[in-house]
Amino acid sequence: MKVILSRKGFDSSSGGKASPILPDGTLLSLPIPENNSCRSYSELHYKDASYGKNESYEEIIKQLYLNFNNATCHLDPDIRKGIFTPDGWKPAFGQHDSSQTILHKAKVGCGDLFLFFGWFRKTKRDGRLRYVPNKDTAPDLHIIFGYLQIGRIITDQAEIEKKFPWHPHANKADTYINNCLYIPRDTLSWDESKPGFGVFCNDSGFILTKDNCPRSYWKPLSIFKKMAGHWNENHPMYGKYFEIAGGRGQEFVFEECSVVEDWAKSLF
Repeated sequence: MKVILSRKGFDSSSGGKASPILPDGTLLSLPIPENNSCRSYSELHYKDASYGKNESYEEIIKQLYLNFNNATCHLDPDIRKGIFTPDGWKPAFGQHDSSQTILHKAKVGCGDLFLFFGWFRKTKRDGRLRYVPNKDTAPDLHIIFGYLQIGRIITDQAEIEKKFPWHPHANKADTYINNCLYIPRDTLSWDESKPGFGVFCNDSGFILTKDNCPRSYWKPLSIFKKMAGHWNENHPMYGKYFEIAGGRGQEFVFEECSVVEDWAKSLF
């Protein structure tokens, strides 16, 4: 089983700020803005268990950002049940262009596991939802927030448009190069009690960022030697850490080995 770390959600260039760790611990990955998308932020809803009120993503974002003006978004990966309910909804993750070329060259296929990570920061409610102001207690972090174990890969554009009409990779099928959808297994191959896709809640085990470091400086886990990136053994301020390669790259494929597979399975 290959493991792929896939960067998704708001970043410094798309969205401009961190996705929220809600007061109830939810890692609410915010889909990036996209003009002329088939999906608006106002259509997506989530209920923070600590608040008890169903809010649209638009309401959540505007409480955090105040001057955020984007109306539509690229909801992908689409793996959180219940945020919107089109007829016949099924989970899916789309990829295209150079990022899909990376996955194709790495021979990513059925049975392989996507672990989705993004930029997150803690929030609180103080009249409105807002980021916790003290970055010592609420730092910017890269965190794994979801997963999808591949059950099928769809490359036929007509099938994507027909069977997943609500998905952005169906909406843009005529313009995307190398367009495809990854569909999850019904259950995990090593644990049939768990679904083949889903989201995680905030927990230290899912945090990639090393303590007291910039978010792109990760814990120096030995498994990262199986993935492209930069090791710093003796930084004068941050000590030993791992930094992923590729700047704003999206897909980071581990070399296939039992150590990486065992680490990925331990997250569940």
